[in-house]
Amino acid sequence: MRFRPARVQTVVTVLLLPCFIALGVWQMHRAAEKKQLFAAEAAAEQAAPQLLDAASTGKPSLHAQAQGRYDTHHLFLLDNRVRDGRVGYFLLAPLQLGGAGPNTKAVLVNLGWVPQGESRQKLPKVSVPETPQTVTGLALTPDAPPFHLTNRQEFASGWPKVVQNAQPGQLEKALGYSLLPVVLYPDGSEVAKDRNRSMHAFGPSRHYGYAAQWFGFAAILVGIYLLHGFKRAKIGEEKQWKA
Repeated sequence: MRFRPARVQTVVTVLLLPCFIALGVWQMHRAAEKKQLFAAEAAAEQAAPQLLDAASTGKPSLHAQAQGRYDTHHLFLLDNRVRDGRVGYFLLAPLQLGGAGPNTKAVLVNLGWVPQGESRQKLPKVSVPETPQTVTGLALTPDAPPFHLTNRQEFASGWPKVVQNAQPGQLEKALGYSLLPVVLYPDGSEVAKDRNRSMHAFGPSRHYGYAAQWFGFAAILVGIYLLHGFKRAKIGEEKQWKA
């Protein structure tokens, strides 16, 4: 039987098929990345904590211990965090590791969720301990925001500051001293448990499912292309015989 696809159908198939396959392959890569990430975090949680400093932050996840004082006057509120249907923020506090001064090194500690309050215009009252602290937890490299309109981070006057992402390289501009390129999630904290639950809810199996969908779309597209091509050729042959 001859094969005679329509020109428009051929163009559509040639354009869409590589896209469907590429999206399926991308989801497979994302699944593999998630597996590696989960394995690295599981290994880090079981390891003895290391004293956190600039030299130890090269890993995407590290069980770390940080000692210092919170910068009580400069706190961040990470916007658009929802818990049990309520809108709020994550409280990010810089823990200064070497005392105040121009050469200060600090790490952001995620101290958990706080409710928004009466309105967005009225920020919640937040505070952190003033005494020296030892914080043990997972030091994680924050994910890059999914999109941004500009590379600059605009900061309103006053503290605490509401921010849209937890990128230490951007937030340190408002502080005037350096932040390590990680965020510390204290062991046993509710925010650490929430993060773990949300990550596993969108784990490798979800990406494999999406990959199967995209590959399925590709198979359907090819099947329709072949079916219509052979059917069109058959109809053309029948018309020739009748003529």
